[in-house]
Amino acid sequence: MDVASADEPIRPPVTAAPVHRPALSERLPGTLAGLTGVGSILALAVAGQASLPVAGALAAVTGFALWGAWRTAATTRALARCETELRRTQDHLRTVHGRAHDFIAASSNWFWETGADHRYLYVSEQLTAILGCDPRSVFGDSLLDLAALAGDEATWAEYRGDIDAGRPFRDLEVGFDAADGRKFVLRLSAVPVLGADGRFRGYRGCGVDATAETLALVEARFMQAVMHDALDSISEGFVLFSADGRLLICNEHYRRAYPNLADLLTPGRSFADILRAAAERGGYEGDGDIGSWVEQRLNRHLRHSAPVDGLLSDGRWYRISEHATGTGGVVKILMDITELKTREEELAGQTTRLERTVDALRESERRYRQLVELAPYGIVIWDRAALRFANTAAASILGVDAAGLEGAPLARFLDHGVALEATLATAADGESRRVECDALRPSGEHRHLEVGATPVVYRGEPAVLLVLNDITDRRRVEGELQRAQKMEAVGRMAGGIAHEFNNMLTAIGGFARLAERNPGDAPRVLTCVQEIAKASERAAALTGQLLDFSHRRVTDEREVVAVGPLLRDLRVFLKPLLSAGIAVAITGADETAHALVNPVTLNQALLNLALNARDAMPDGGTLTIALTVETPDAAFFARHAGLKPGRYVVIRVSDQGAGVPAAIRDRIWEPFFTSKEPGKGTGLGLWMVYGTAQQAGGAVELERGERERPAATPGAGERTGATFALYLPAVDPPPAPAGLDPLIVAEGESAAILLVDDEQAVRTYLRLALEEAGCVVTEAADGLEALERYDAAGGLFDAVVSDVSMPRMNGPDLARALEERNPHLRILFLTGYASKETAAGLMAQPGRQVVMKPVTPERLLQALRGLLAD
Repeated sequence: MDVASADEPIRPPVTAAPVHRPALSERLPGTLAGLTGVGSILALAVAGQASLPVAGALAAVTGFALWGAWRTAATTRALARCETELRRTQDHLRTVHGRAHDFIAASSNWFWETGADHRYLYVSEQLTAILGCDPRSVFGDSLLDLAALAGDEATWAEYRGDIDAGRPFRDLEVGFDAADGRKFVLRLSAVPVLGADGRFRGYRGCGVDATAETLALVEARFMQAVMHDALDSISEGFVLFSADGRLLICNEHYRRAYPNLADLLTPGRSFADILRAAAERGGYEGDGDIGSWVEQRLNRHLRHSAPVDGLLSDGRWYRISEHATGTGGVVKILMDITELKTREEELAGQTTRLERTVDALRESERRYRQLVELAPYGIVIWDRAALRFANTAAASILGVDAAGLEGAPLARFLDHGVALEATLATAADGESRRVECDALRPSGEHRHLEVGATPVVYRGEPAVLLVLNDITDRRRVEGELQRAQKMEAVGRMAGGIAHEFNNMLTAIGGFARLAERNPGDAPRVLTCVQEIAKASERAAALTGQLLDFSHRRVTDEREVVAVGPLLRDLRVFLKPLLSAGIAVAITGADETAHALVNPVTLNQALLNLALNARDAMPDGGTLTIALTVETPDAAFFARHAGLKPGRYVVIRVSDQGAGVPAAIRDRIWEPFFTSKEPGKGTGLGLWMVYGTAQQAGGAVELERGERERPAATPGAGERTGATFALYLPAVDPPPAPAGLDPLIVAEGESAAILLVDDEQAVRTYLRLALEEAGCVVTEAADGLEALERYDAAGGLFDAVVSDVSMPRMNGPDLARALEERNPHLRILFLTGYASKETAAGLMAQPGRQVVMKPVTPERLLQALRGLLAD
């Protein structure tokens, strides 16, 4: 709408009507008339027998007239060509205007334009649909009226400086509450419009509704704070290790239980390193090999055996439980049972003194009854034949009266009771046991128990003291905690993933539009297509990270990457993401530096470090990315015992910000930990950098944190920023790529391929790639259609390329149907979402292979060539 006028809506600019120019047919009669007059004059002169001078003059006039007629005809032809070009240009201009109008109408964002005085000339109707009211009631009549909605005066002052100077600006965020109570958060970006004389004529820009994204990030930050507070508030010690044995989360209760190892219980430490340090600090008292002791403890950690009781270095007894997580990691929970152990020892001592004297017996009986009856745990004496004693808590746990327990067999109250009796009976011979089992109450209810079996003497004969702990509620709480952690992780990832995908979609859509605007400019179109391919690769890598998170990724593909060119490409990608006051310096771009790494995850890791550096320099500065190839010193390999000595490609990302405070340096590698304000980060950035380094067989370090000069030196108190160093094993450059040879079968003929995919665009791409390699391709949209095509061709196919998930009949079902027709038919499965177990099932049959989408033409043909050659 036109907000420059309060009464009339603004309409798109109207193309001026073409100026009428006389056509050639309209101008030609006048030219011919002129020629006729000249001819008449010449005839009269000849007829009158004029003198020679007069005849010469008349001849000259005739020549000039003929020359003028020729010039007039040539000019007429040129004017005709100009008219044709003018009409073509006007038609093209009308097409461009129509296309722009359609794009505006189809977009979910809105577009706007201002004049040189910053008053709105045009605002698309989408803004009215988003707000549900007249935009002027919120945005005013001028771009400068946004000051009331910007909120932060300092931020508005920075944007106001750009507006006053006529510079482009991005992501100006405004917020307000609508009259109906809804909250809005909007972002505006614009570029200046300059006239032919270079003078500022106004702005053209667009706006995005960021309300849902902002509210989601606020909610995610709140859930993160709640979860961390919950872990620090529970009375048990809690620690979480990743699937590769690296420590992720550890609360203070757990650190207090191991005071001599508290400095090592930091994120990123491997469990093997912690065990080795524990042995060196006195945890191992044997005479054998420390390595064997560490290996034994590590294997027990991985088996997730039944809970064990242990006296830890803080002098207290703990019940140590280890449980596998859904992502392959391990959760350890320490429950302080010092008081229980004390009571058990007192009970055992009292039982031993029962045989001494009657007086001691009476005293012991009194204390025993008091201790046992008040204990919150079920206490039972079992002589391996029947229950001989049970306290009130045991009767309550098993759901019967105390009188009904004495003399009853133990197996009656336990699920799989006979097998459990055999296990617990060994405790009478001096071997303490601890098991978890289900109690079967007479009401039919199941309760989950933790049973500790200790040898005792009952009436002079060996017996077993059973301590029953009802952990049903605790297991339920643990399950809820695990689910809450998973939901927290999903919530925190949502904001970051949405942001990353929006960046990639912006790049893909933007470069596609740029290529579409000028398709005849081949270099420009090639650049746009290359950038679209890079953005799609980044999106594929982010999808791969999501599959890793859910354990649904088949392989982790890496390749030899030239790091120098990758950093140069990163400069172009960083430019629109960094603030105007931040300069980017890339030094030491060694062309020989190569590393075996996933290039897209490496790009993502460097981008995360760069964005952290940007946030650390709100007032501007220099972001430096330095590339070197070096051999680290012995101290480095001592810190990272699992790395192989040798040459490493080192990428250092440095900023000139305030640095990393010493209080949080040990926590920066934890997933979901962030020092940013709510809505400014998810805490996954450095964790993803750490994962990228680990995947490549390298490491990442904070080489410089927060340092201050001595007070007596000039510039005291000056911050030196932070430097993060990413170490990747150096490899030799790859050989020059060879061209793609045609795909030929053994008989020397082109391969016949049956291509099956329900997605038309994917199927078209695969067909073109195969046909480019000389294949003869037959297409089908699903498994049932594929069977029809197969039977119609008489089964004359060399291989089948099939998607896994399709309607009507999926890829595995199609493979089983084709196996009945031809057991030796080669099948290449393409999938974007499959677990390792699923992939193993698909490849169980010989002549089968799985390739993850998205797949490049080279990878597709390489897989087919290997499948046909097998």
